[in-house]
Amino acid sequence: MTNLLKEKQSEQYLAAIYTIIEKGMAAKEVVCSITTGFRSIPSLRTNPGLNPYHASVADIGYGFDAVQGTIKRIQNGEKIPLAFEMLVFDLDTLRISEKQLNPNFELAIYGVAPEFNYLINISRYLNKQIGVAIFEAIYLSKKLLGDKWEEIHSRIQDIQAIPRL
Repeated sequence: MTNLLKEKQSEQYLAAIYTIIEKGMAAKEVVCSITTGFRSIPSLRTNPGLNPYHASVADIGYGFDAVQGTIKRIQNGEKIPLAFEMLVFDLDTLRISEKQLNPNFELAIYGVAPEFNYLINISRYLNKQIGVAIFEAIYLSKKLLGDKWEEIHSRIQDIQAIPRL
């Protein structure tokens, strides 16, 4: 495969990953709005320490921003040492953050009155959409990088901060 063809294919994968992350970001924004609006539910109030779920959603938002920032820098031709390592790191960190989402959501909605079930069901659905977006972005990045994904992943695992799990 010629370098020009590889470069074009790489651009297409990066654009697709960026678009998928945008969809996940849209779901995250709606979830943030919904959970912020649950102020009458004691477990979902936005007081410090009372809403680990909202913090998990915010963490995912930062992760989405990081992935999109890395992709933009690559697309703009910036010569970044370890650019694809950054992409793998950002995406895998998002995967880790997503694992916190559902347990923290279930903690936050524990004991909620039935009149909030509609909003809770929407939030639960959007949580799944966030997870799907992250899974699809990782899948595409694995297609983009091929065997290099596992090689890079094994190198970055040692520097990831995982104690929050």
